[in-house]
Amino acid sequence: MFNKMKWTAAMSVLAASMVFTACNEQDAKKDSLEAAKAAKSAEVAASAPSKSVVVYFSQTGATKKLAEIFTKAKNADAVELKLVKPYPSTYDSTVAAVGAERESKQWPALENAKVDIAKYDTVYLGYPIMFGSFAPPIYTFLDSNELSGKVVVPFCTYGSGGRKASAEELKTLEPNANVTLAFGISNKRITAENGAEVAAKEVEGFFADLETGKTDEMLLGGYSEQRPLTAEDSAVFAEATKDYAYLSLKPLSVSTQVVAGTNYLFVCEMKAFGGPATQTNVKIFKPLPGRGAAELIVVEK
Repeated sequence: MFNKMKWTAAMSVLAASMVFTACNEQDAKKDSLEAAKAAKSAEVAASAPSKSVVVYFSQTGATKKLAEIFTKAKNADAVELKLVKPYPSTYDSTVAAVGAERESKQWPALENAKVDIAKYDTVYLGYPIMFGSFAPPIYTFLDSNELSGKVVVPFCTYGSGGRKASAEELKTLEPNANVTLAFGISNKRITAENGAEVAAKEVEGFFADLETGKTDEMLLGGYSEQRPLTAEDSAVFAEATKDYAYLSLKPLSVSTQVVAGTNYLFVCEMKAFGGPATQTNVKIFKPLPGRGAAELIVVEK
């Protein structure tokens, strides 16, 4: 009787072990199947056509650097717009050529003006700022392509500013597209020794702002109230704007935002190139002590 009970118990243990083993095998097969499905999905996603494209014109190479950061960040296709007749190699000659195009509104011919926009949902549109807005080749691109219903994300490089003005003009010219918040960075900053790293970090923050639906107005929410300048504020302003004498900037008031350093937002009177006085905002960043000089981020014009 005792042996029979032992035999029964042993068989029960064996049966339980077999069931447990079978369950483990089933779980392993299930996990393996799910892993295979995930790998297949990743493979399909990697081989699937991109739903976004980076279209850009670059005159000096600065905008191309920024476009490459956008392309990598979004795993997007990329199209660099090429002029049939390139602009002159010197700065003054290019300014004269662009000025003439703006005066006549005869936009330059492009080798690849027509892009297959229909297959994309989002267009990241990049350009250098020339005469306060996007470079003339962008007009040619806009005239040659239908952007209605597309999400258009502008990004630019500039000497001192033009980000907001160019985005506003783009909204006017493309009323049926969803033109988002624009990104911009100065030529000086992106072409610096660590410029690509700085730009990539700022682009990452920019995408986060896009995802949360932030506007330019919302981005100013972290600043203090505008106040009269102190001697320290004036010193920071002078340090950051020493290379921008041509803008004839006169600071009127300032607000600040403490980060890893200090962001300054100066309200200024500007008489750029000897023109009429206008009011503009100037953003400056002052790093923590010992980590560099104050730097002009943008003149919002």
